[in-house]
Amino acid sequence: MQRRRSRRREENRRRVLSGLLKLLLVLGIFSVTAYYAYEAGFRVSQNQVGNLRQDLQQAVESVQTEKTQLEADQAALVEARKQADDFKALYEQAKPTDELKDLTEILRAKLAAGMEPRRLAFVIKSAQNPHDCEMLGTRRFLVRTPRYRGPAAQTSVRFDEVVAISADGAGANGGHEQWFDPERPVKVKVAASGAKETELSGTLPIEHAVAVRNSEYHFTMSAANARGWVEVNTERCNFR
Repeated sequence: MQRRRSRRREENRRRVLSGLLKLLLVLGIFSVTAYYAYEAGFRVSQNQVGNLRQDLQQAVESVQTEKTQLEADQAALVEARKQADDFKALYEQAKPTDELKDLTEILRAKLAAGMEPRRLAFVIKSAQNPHDCEMLGTRRFLVRTPRYRGPAAQTSVRFDEVVAISADGAGANGGHEQWFDPERPVKVKVAASGAKETELSGTLPIEHAVAVRNSEYHFTMSAANARGWVEVNTERCNFR
């Protein structure tokens, strides 16, 4: 009886020890697995952090590069604007005046018509400002329009029988009237004896000068107070 009890106790103790060993083994395996899982996760995390740091560094470098390029572009733009302003200032200083442009066109026309350059240069060098001027008074004429039906004699004026002036314009009230609209451009024709007819265009007042023989006529044309009329103030100067 005593032996049986001892045997049972020994078997129970063996079973307990066996269970403990199995538990320790399981715990050991679990611990090892957890450790390796932790190590693997830590390494993966470290790699991800390293990659993120590298990406962040590349992004910072890219932003810095773009910032440097932007600053360079802005500096180039400022320099280009400065050069443009300098060129504009030089052009404003060097560009010909309207009077010089008109003289250039006249010279080109004379040369194209066959006038010798030496003769043209001689005439320019010999030219002098007119003197001994006198006023010829004020005359007026009617401006022709598409609806004008008045006398033709009233649509022009003559001075010393050597210069004639007439004009065409747009009818007032949107073209429905026979008198011209002084706010719109007119075409003025100046016919001088021995010279080609000149046509001027613009809004009144208009100034013009023409040389005939030994005299120069200065005209100032402006709208008269009377509807449809143009007044011409005239001055004649001698070249001698």
